[in-house]
Formats: sequence, C-alpha cells, structure tokens
Amino acid sequence: MAVRPFDLTDIDGVNALHTDINWPAPSTAYWHWLASNPARGPSPMGWVIDNDGRIDGFLGNFRQTYFRDSVTFDAATSHSIIVSPRAKGSLRELIQPFLAQPDLFAVTILNANDIGSPIYRHYGLQPLASPAHDVKLAWILTPHSVLVAKALRSVAMRMPALYPLLGERFLPRPRPLFDPRRVAWPVGVRVIEDLSDNAAFGTFWRQLKEDGALVAGRSPAILRWRLAMPDLTARPLLLGYYDEQGLCAYAMAQLSKFGPLEVVTLEIIDLVAIERAPDTAIPTLIRALKLAARKMQAAKLRLPLVSAKTHAALGYKAGLAHNEGGWGHAFAHFNAPEAGFKDWQPTPFEGSYSFTLRQPPAQ
Repeated sequence: MAVRPFDLTDIDGVNALHTDINWPAPSTAYWHWLASNPARGPSPMGWVIDNDGRIDGFLGNFRQTYFRDSVTFDAATSHSIIVSPRAKGSLRELIQPFLAQPDLFAVTILNANDIGSPIYRHYGLQPLASPAHDVKLAWILTPHSVLVAKALRSVAMRMPALYPLLGERFLPRPRPLFDPRRVAWPVGVRVIEDLSDNAAFGTFWRQLKEDGALVAGRSPAILRWRLAMPDLTARPLLLGYYDEQGLCAYAMAQLSKFGPLEVVTLEIIDLVAIERAPDTAIPTLIRALKLAARKMQAAKLRLPLVSAKTHAALGYKAGLAHNEGGWGHAFAHFNAPEAGFKDWQPTPFEGSYSFTLRQPPAQ
C-alpha cells in the first residue's frame, strides 16, 4: 500500500470510491476539465492510496491563485476525501503530502462534513475563526418540503431498506425553463452574461484587486473556465449589482441536491463586493437570489461559507436565515502565517463547492 500522486489513469478507481459511498461518480470529461485548471501549476490533482493497483483512497487537490495589490500567492483546497474501509487509518498518509506543498501560502479544507470535522485538527489544520468555521446560512423558502424531507431521511436512517423504494424525491415539477433575462429583478440587479475580458465583469475584477485585500482569482477567464465544467446540468446564475459607476457587487449561485431525499437548494458559490459598493448591494443580491430560487423551484437558498466580512455585509438578512452549520467545516494550514494572511475573508468560491456539488438529476 502506497500513497502517490493521482493521474488520469486512476479515474476508474477513484470513481469506484465515489460509487461505494453513494457519491455521484464524475465523468471522464470532468477529470480532464479539472486537469486543465489554469492555476494548477506544478501541483498534482491529488493523491491516491494505491494498494497493488487497487485505489483505496483519494484526496483531491485544487490550486488557486490569490492577489494582493500587485503580488500573487498560491493556495490549494482539498475535495472528495475518501478512504475505503480496506485502508482504514490511512487518512494521515493522504493528508501529509497535501499539507507539505512548499510553494503555497495555505492549504484548506472548506467543505468538511460532520464525520471528518473532528479529525482534521489532529493532522495540523486549524479551524478558521467563526463565523467562517461553523456557520452555514440557509433561507428557507418552502418549510413544508424541508420538514417532510427531514422526516423521510429520519425514517430511512432507521430502515435503510427504504432508500431504494423511496427513490429520488422533491424534484422540481416540469415547467418552462427558468430564463433569468425575463425576471423583474430588484432595482440595481442585472444578469451577468458577458464574461469577455473587457466587459463590466473585467472592470469589476480589476477594481476588486485594486482594493488591496487578499482575494482569490476571479478573472473573466477563470469564470469562463469554471462555467465550462462538463458535468453541469444547469448553468450557474450570475447576478450583478450596479451603481452609477457600473458593476460593484456580484453573486454566483447554482442548484444542488445533496441526496435522493434532500430538497433542491440554490447554493451561493460566490458573493463579493468592491469597496465603493453601497451597504445595500449584498442584501439586495440576497433578495434577488431568493427570488431566483423560488422561480427555480428550490426549497431554500444557502450560503455554505460565511466570512466575517460577508456576515457584516448581509446586515439584517443574516438574522432571517437558519444556521445549518455548527460542526466545524472550514480549516486551514498556513505555511507562512507571519506574512499577514489573517485578513483573508474566504467565500465558497475558494472551496470545492462549485465543482463537487451533487446536482438535481436532469429530467
């Protein structure tokens, strides 16, 4: 049994691990898309536990470029951490090469589940400060569906034989496709459709960097690459808030359905504003996203990673949401803490949410 870097010949073995724990197995095209990450550099896509040719564990490694003023930094976040019962106790061996990447300012786990959460701090990762570490905000739009789904999951956990009988529940009813161009959005909000380098989003990205905070790369080119993920069943929604000078805040959201007995959720993947944006920008985008979620037949709108800056910008909207966190889902290991990275305010965009969410099955 050995830990080694993942390569594309391991796709079938890693997908088998996904299937073993009832996670959707990504397509071959997905893995090749992930390999084309513009920020990947020399980093491996992850590591596997190779047991004489059989893959018994996987930890994905997703690298991103960060900017502060004119200086660039690199960090990586993990995803799809799976260890087979055949390799029980080998998680440490998978995490060690992830932590040991020498050219990164930090490595993170920003989407930990409640099972893995207590383990990671023992391997050298530290929880981020609250609210980022333990808050997931959810605005419930159809309480009845959420309660029924919770009751069904509770029954199925006690009687696992019911899972195949219950099948995929809470799917949207067939209706004309959602067209964001036909929605009467709140004042100031518009759909972002043009991601060419010289369009409004390109100007927004340059201003975001000029504000001087540590920010993950969100250039139009990076967004075009993200939106080209081949396993998407529906294009993510991009909304912008505009003031008299142009685009000053934006949000990205996409549908998810965590399991057959989960409701459909509109997940906020990114939510960020430049310094000149008015205090109303982020709350207005949340209002627009709630409107979109209803039209897309989602039962709730969720922000799965909430930095202190975002929490403050939400204003009263944060108080209207339910906290679905609490177990601790966001960890980081800083290779150079003295360099002043404590001002970092991560969003879900910097985790694995955009490319690992289980999506509603196509109907």
